[in-house]
Amino acid sequence: MNKSELILELEKLNLDASKVDKLEDYMLATLKANESFNLTAIKEVEKFRELMILDSAFALKYFDFSGKKVIDIGTGAGYPGMVLATLSNGEFTLLDSTKKKIDFISIYATEHAYFNVKPVVDRAELYARKHREEYDFAVARAVSELPILLELVLPLLKVGGYFIALKGSKGQDELKASKKMLDKLGGELYQVDEYELPESCEKRVNIIVKKIKETPRKYPREYSEIIK
Repeated sequence: MNKSELILELEKLNLDASKVDKLEDYMLATLKANESFNLTAIKEVEKFRELMILDSAFALKYFDFSGKKVIDIGTGAGYPGMVLATLSNGEFTLLDSTKKKIDFISIYATEHAYFNVKPVVDRAELYARKHREEYDFAVARAVSELPILLELVLPLLKVGGYFIALKGSKGQDELKASKKMLDKLGGELYQVDEYELPESCEKRVNIIVKKIKETPRKYPREYSEIIK
């Protein structure tokens, strides 16, 4: 995907394509840092535009994040969090347990005046215990399977908040495995959006969950218990 094609795809999503230069700059910074330490497995610019930038931007297809508190769980090198923070006016917490990744985001965000970005190093289950019902929206992309994610994410959301899980072709299977935990954690299925990326034709299944009641205080459990 070239730059012009990325612009067209963002316009199809009714997003501000004038921010493409900022997205490209962050992409190049990511790829440069990747030469020194592992941030992403995707190293080709043309693939990166589609599989990292555009794929991340799809989270803005469903809601307006303006003025809202949003958390990106397992942000990695900042995808989707930095993409969303570039394209919207929300207040973003970018959470990851790997310090080198958060250090990279933090330095870039400071140098480029991303005042709406707060990078945090912490484990998701520990952070969730300290920040219960603080966020309007949560997003996660290419992290854990949905049953695990739900337990890590739903405690962080306010009642009435939404979790957008950006999933691949196995998304429907993960959703089926999540039915019981979804109810226990105070969530309900809001929307499932299936589509193919325009160039690679990779399948995506984005799952949106709404929090309809408080999550019991015993969640999230220790991570070793969650993965059992």
